[in-house]
This record gives sequence, C-alpha cells and structure tokens, in this order.
Amino acid sequence: MINPNSNRTIFNISKEVYEQKISKSEGVNQLVEELNFNRGSAQMIIGQIFPRLLDGEKFTRTLNIDLFDSFLKFIQEDYGNERLIKSLNALKMHIDYIKQKGDSKIGLRKVYQRYIDNLNLDEDFSREDEEEQEEISDYLKKNKTKKDLLNELDKAENDDSEKVTVNHRQYKRNNKIIALIKILRNFECQICGYYVKKRNGGKYIEAAHIRPKHKQGPEKPENILLLCPNHHKEFDFGELTIKNHTNENIEFHLNGELYNLSLKLE
Repeated sequence: MINPNSNRTIFNISKEVYEQKISKSEGVNQLVEELNFNRGSAQMIIGQIFPRLLDGEKFTRTLNIDLFDSFLKFIQEDYGNERLIKSLNALKMHIDYIKQKGDSKIGLRKVYQRYIDNLNLDEDFSREDEEEQEEISDYLKKNKTKKDLLNELDKAENDDSEKVTVNHRQYKRNNKIIALIKILRNFECQICGYYVKKRNGGKYIEAAHIRPKHKQGPEKPENILLLCPNHHKEFDFGELTIKNHTNENIEFHLNGELYNLSLKLE
C-alpha cells in the first residue's frame, strides 16, 4: 500500500524520467529503494502510464484513484492547464477503455469530472453525450425535413423536462438541442469550416457555449457555436473579447483575429 504522502515523490521521480534528467532504470530504482515499490509496478508507472498521461495518449494499465488524483493536481501545478487538459483527455480514454472491460471506474470518473468542472469547461469530453447526439442526429437526418428540424428545435427549447423522446427512446433534452443545431449547421466549424472525420464516416464537431454553462449559459442557438476541437480550445483559453452578441450574430476578437459569425439557422 502506497503512503498518500509519497505521491509527490512518485510524481517527481516520474517527471525527472519524462524530462530525461535521469534514466528510466534510475527512476525505477529510486521508486524501489526509496518507496519500497514492486519493480514491475515502478516500471509500469514510469514507462507506460506517466508519459502517456502527460502526452494525452491512451493507456490501458491503471493506478489507484488517489494516485491519479494526485498526478492531475501536480500536472496542473507544474505544467499548467493546457497540459492538464491533455492529461484529462488521456484519462477519459483510459476510463472508456476500462468501462469496455466491465469496470465502470465510478470513483475515477468523479475525479475526472471534478477537474472538468474546476476548469469551467463545457462537457465536450463526454463520450456518452456525444453518442446520444449522434444517435439523435442519425434518426432526425433520415426522417425530418429542415422545417421539421426547426419545429423540433423550437419544441425542445421550450420544454422544461430533462428528458425527451426520439424514435421511442429517451435522451437528455440538451443533447437533442445540440444534435439539432449540429444538423442545421452541417456539422462544420463556424470559424474554419472543418470537422473531424469519424471512422464510421460521420462528422465530429463540438458545441461551444458563448456564455458558459457554469454561468447559466443556455442550450440555445444564440448561445452555441460549432467549433472544431482546436478552435474550441482556443475559444475557451485564448484572449477573447466579445464586441457584439445578439440572437442572430456574434462579433469577437480571438487572439488578435476578428470574427463575425452568424447564429441564425435559417
């Protein structure tokens, strides 16, 4: 059992290996000798989990929840929020992988969500919401006209219930609204026109809230921009000044560039 007070030492040794200040074997030996680590566990942390966590890459081996929590805390302290976001992406992929193996990792998901909330990020990381939006979109695109879609959006916006029914299945109301906006704006980034092509041929695009959700920003077309992942992160963390924002249009400076985007759907 690892003493929680040793988590910073584990992080520091792993960090020195990652930054090539000491060799991998030196780092493993330090964990074994200083903290009485099992050699295999030390090699797993230093050689597999830690570098992939920092680089935002998927990893399959796991740690106890407390150590993951400490690693995220120290990554934010030592590297800042941009690296933390990359690490959260890696952790989300790990959680999804473990879930497929039958372990829901509820405690780890709570740690992940806490960091997302503390960063005041919209839930664009949520795979479950993305899957719901994709299911809704697939059905509506095949079965509804543009006029129908606009009517569906109006009904969803004015519905106070948390859940709505689409094709005899229940979904989060907000996911239906986002799905409708994505269809009506053709799943394309409103800044650059690009999107991420999925393996199944579909388009991946993210919904950015102009007024953030944590400031009661609503799920309405006038508060939603569709952005590719890069422009979404720039919108969240770049130097942003909104000059004008109406129900039909938004004009803003972002990192020195001026953008004037329509929010209309017709």
